[in-house]
Amino acid sequence: GGSETDRKRFYTDLWHALQGRRIISDANGAYPDNTGAAFRVGQLPLDENGKPKFNHYNSDSFWGAQWTINTLWGLVYPEIKKEFVYSLLQYQKDGGMIPRGPSGGNYTFVMTGSSSTPFIVSAIQEGLITEDLEDIYKALKKNHMLGGIMERAGYEHKTNFGGGFKYYVENGFVPYPIPEGEFGGHQDGAGQTMEYAYQDWTLAQLAKRLGHTNDYKYFLRRSGNFKNVYDSSTGWMRPKNLAGEWYENFDPYQHRVGFVEANSAQATWFVPHDLPGLAKLMGGQELAAEKLNKQFETAETMGFTAGTSHDVEEHPEYRRIPINYGNQPSIQTAYVFNEIGRPDLTQYWTRKVVKKTFSGLSPSTGYNGDEDQGLMGSLAVLMKMGLFQMNGGVDEDPEYQIGSPIFDKISIELNPDYYTNPTFVIESVNNSDENLYVNDMLLDDLPLQGYVIRHSQITKGGKLVLQMSNTPSSEEDVRTAQINANR
Repeated sequence: GGSETDRKRFYTDLWHALQGRRIISDANGAYPDNTGAAFRVGQLPLDENGKPKFNHYNSDSFWGAQWTINTLWGLVYPEIKKEFVYSLLQYQKDGGMIPRGPSGGNYTFVMTGSSSTPFIVSAIQEGLITEDLEDIYKALKKNHMLGGIMERAGYEHKTNFGGGFKYYVENGFVPYPIPEGEFGGHQDGAGQTMEYAYQDWTLAQLAKRLGHTNDYKYFLRRSGNFKNVYDSSTGWMRPKNLAGEWYENFDPYQHRVGFVEANSAQATWFVPHDLPGLAKLMGGQELAAEKLNKQFETAETMGFTAGTSHDVEEHPEYRRIPINYGNQPSIQTAYVFNEIGRPDLTQYWTRKVVKKTFSGLSPSTGYNGDEDQGLMGSLAVLMKMGLFQMNGGVDEDPEYQIGSPIFDKISIELNPDYYTNPTFVIESVNNSDENLYVNDMLLDDLPLQGYVIRHSQITKGGKLVLQMSNTPSSEEDVRTAQINANR
């Protein structure tokens, strides 16, 4: 299905999903290690045939990967995802920390937080990583404690003040500005608070799986810290100073004032682990959906992107966009509706975004903003398939939100080394530009409720049939989805 251009763009996006991730190890398993004070040649473990057990990689940051390669690699490139986990763990063995953006066999400290945590936890929950889970947990936990990578802001190599992490632990939020001064980049307290809270929640899921009850409760409690930067008087996330006073002259559309590569309007929806909780702060799911829908209506008039390249996001003409599909901080927002009881709006706006933002074949007609070495290509593939993971796929049996695929039929060839059956098929009946709403869903001829499907249901193979229409589902179906969102 779709046009020839649609299919070309889809496979181009799929190819992009592996770009920017380069093997740095040699055929014999030797690799450059720059994590220490002096350069050395490292050696990967070998199998019984003398071959390296995995490839060692460079990578950009995993910042934003929870909505992109986390999901796509787990479905179609599980062998790559598994190797990347081992590669990240090799950096930890060499340098003492799991990186968030390794390059040249070294840490770059690019971006913020501990963005590799959800990536690794999702690989465990998908069953790709099954050994040494306790050691992996300890290594991940280190990044979420004093002395770990969360303490460092973007590109902060020699100090550990810019992340504001000690204030996050002690006070429940990162102040803006940091009292110590400028260190590295992306010192944006409200945005950092929200990112740490989500990543804490992902680590809590692994703690729960491994039976670390006290850790689970501790990180789960910290995952609620996003509430500490929500200003009920304005209805937006808002920076605070160290004294807990709201940032003065606050403008939710001002770019990069307390938010990492975003404005408050975009960043307010970054609560992937507790969207019903965010909606409650906003006065309920109906009001939250109404607020977000208005943001999409405004963003549509601006093309859903802040200009046509990453470097113009701060230009006065573009920086006030309420949702930006040219950069990672708000690329999940169309699927937020699924989580707050309005799957019809997810279906409506994902189609709009795909058509406007991810349909062309040239940079000027489809790679606006920061493609970021495959992250945005991966996002486009998932939106066109109609599958998305809001929380990064770290549930015990990871959950996918169902959207509105643009093709009549999509077949995922499942890697037989990891999954038991050869294919999973998504068929869309009566699909067209007008018939964008999903009215009924059948999984292997049985009704599927709630616009969600589990990883185990996909990876055992089978067929998902979506009945498409030009009108949304009945109110009863929407209520069912809302109950599911509140589960």
